[in-house]
Amino acid sequence: MDLGGTWRIAAVTEGQRRTFHESDHDDSDWAEIPVPSHWAHGLAGAGGPDLAGEESVLYRRRFEGPADAAAAPETELGATRWWLRIEGLAQQGDIWLDGTYLGHTDGYFVPHELEVTEQMGARSEHLLAIEATCRRFGDPDNRTSLTGALQDPELCGSDDVIAGGLWRPVRLRSSGAVAIRHARAVCAEVHLSGDRDRGPNDGGGTRARLALRAVLDVPGGGAVYLRTRVAGTEHVHSHHAAVGENRVEWTVDVADPPLWWPHSLGDQPLCDLEMEALYGGEVHDRRRFRIGFRSVEMRRWVLHVNGEQLFAKGVNLLPAKRLLGTASPSEVADDVRAARNAGLDLVRPIAHIARPELYDTADELGMLIWQDLPVRGVMSRSVVGEARRQAREAVDLLGHRPSVAVWCAHDDPFPRTRRPSPTPPAWSRLGPSWNRDVLDRRLARVLSRCDVSRPVVAHTGVPPHLPSLEGTTSQLWFGLHGGRAADLAPTLARVPTMGQFVSAFGTPARADQADVVKTTVEILRRLKYRPTGGFMLHALADVGAGTGAGERRGPVDGFGVLDGLRRPKPGWQALVEACRPLIVTADPLPAWVRGGDRLELAVHVVNDTRGDVGDLRVHARVTGPGGAVLSDQHWEGAAGADDCVLVGHIEADVPVGTPNGLLTVDLIVTTASGRRISVQELRAYDTQPTRDPDEAGRVPAVAATNRYTTTVV
Repeated sequence: MDLGGTWRIAAVTEGQRRTFHESDHDDSDWAEIPVPSHWAHGLAGAGGPDLAGEESVLYRRRFEGPADAAAAPETELGATRWWLRIEGLAQQGDIWLDGTYLGHTDGYFVPHELEVTEQMGARSEHLLAIEATCRRFGDPDNRTSLTGALQDPELCGSDDVIAGGLWRPVRLRSSGAVAIRHARAVCAEVHLSGDRDRGPNDGGGTRARLALRAVLDVPGGGAVYLRTRVAGTEHVHSHHAAVGENRVEWTVDVADPPLWWPHSLGDQPLCDLEMEALYGGEVHDRRRFRIGFRSVEMRRWVLHVNGEQLFAKGVNLLPAKRLLGTASPSEVADDVRAARNAGLDLVRPIAHIARPELYDTADELGMLIWQDLPVRGVMSRSVVGEARRQAREAVDLLGHRPSVAVWCAHDDPFPRTRRPSPTPPAWSRLGPSWNRDVLDRRLARVLSRCDVSRPVVAHTGVPPHLPSLEGTTSQLWFGLHGGRAADLAPTLARVPTMGQFVSAFGTPARADQADVVKTTVEILRRLKYRPTGGFMLHALADVGAGTGAGERRGPVDGFGVLDGLRRPKPGWQALVEACRPLIVTADPLPAWVRGGDRLELAVHVVNDTRGDVGDLRVHARVTGPGGAVLSDQHWEGAAGADDCVLVGHIEADVPVGTPNGLLTVDLIVTTASGRRISVQELRAYDTQPTRDPDEAGRVPAVAATNRYTTTVV
């Protein structure tokens, strides 16, 4: 039964707090608000009070109970039990039904269930009352709220956002006497066929093992059976239950399951998993999951899915709107589609648990997810217990999702930066820290215990330090705070571990964005697996301002390569070009050259496809001001599957007396095995044929092109 619709709402006062949960409390002068919504948004333009700045509000909702709730017959197996399910309440809540206090909730993304059987049986008309609280952001170096990115001013652009509200549906549901209070399903193992000729979409000969967990409420104790059905496999697990709460864990083996793959490696078959609790021969409760069978490992910061290594081209996703619940399902899903259309494999909802539509779309499209907990910056010591509980809840909520590939406990666990620099201030990040050394390790252990199937990263942005000297991911802001994006290459040559996995780079400056994106991505792709395992651009899109007056003012101009209205910014096309499966690159050009200078640039071909690309011909032409050809070179060879190869070096001298202007380096790759195109089509790339045309006047197809420019002074 859906309890959404119109609710009554008012700001908290001490007097109303004492009596608002009572049936005879007068709420005739309260405002009305739709649920689900955020209270900072739901009243906008409705002529009611402005609650956007309130940290606590009161909700009331009168409703008629289900017709059979008050007359549920008692049987030998017990009566029907009723549960109030709150899918999402940001951030905390105290719940009353018919004047009875039901309990407390915490965690904006956590579904909470509270038993209301006694209240449902006592009467037919009911009053549900909720006091909801969401604190302001507060001290950035002593954060007490587990809202992560939702209220972070560096990510969402405002210190005073109140993200509170019943932002997800509120429902009543029923069960038998035995209820499933919590359930978890994880694809723990996939044993692949020993056939080395197995193709990416061939699941034959494989075996998967599901790790299942259920928390059962069994009032009378006794024998309970847990039946699961998935992918043609039915399994029954017996458990002799004690009276009250029982935690049950078991495994189910599935023979020849269809394998789920990232979109660049194969197909994305999904299967329905049904879990039922049987007592006395009857089904008392059930849970359903949409699951995919696949294995994920991370070796030396390289992801392996079903044993296949994958260079992860990724992007950070900010909340689609400042208030998460105000985004439409299509707006959330479209961000994932845009990432795939850009040639990316990985998305990261940075420092937050996102809307369900994001995970649904990623499962269907084969996009991998790097999943953060909503923990960012320097957290207060008071959050450790609640953060550990929410880590367990995150696994319950998302553990069955095949797209979720990595858990990350804490994003950027450092004080707010006062003096930005191209790289994080290393010395200040090497010393001991309660957040990094205590909180993050505890959260990582919780995630690892709850989910053995995925790699767990304790934190991002931590440089190598004693005692492990391993470090984690890097944030490389070259081209943002002075200097050039091209400075990244010599830096990584000196400190290769800085490039093992990059969790953030980019710039909000429109004039520089395309160069920063293109240069950084190309440098990291040239270091594919040696040592770079992948990268995540910050960010795909700016945070939308929401609807109403904020939207009319326009979105915040941030780091995204799409703006808040999802219009392309200069970095978008640069990202698309730099993330194509086959690219040709040269070393970055200097900022300027003079007559008499000599250019020496290494040329690489990067092939992310799963097949060898043979009979390649790479043509490099260096053109000075006025169109003078300074160098014209070509090389022939092949690029192996999922490899990066050095094909040659450009050598060009800038003649003394060269007039001021642009110097251009053009690269073009053709392959005899591809579709043949006309000379006229080829010249659309502003180049000449590198091989003679055939009788029909056609030449081998263009596989990749690139262009670099600098200034002759």
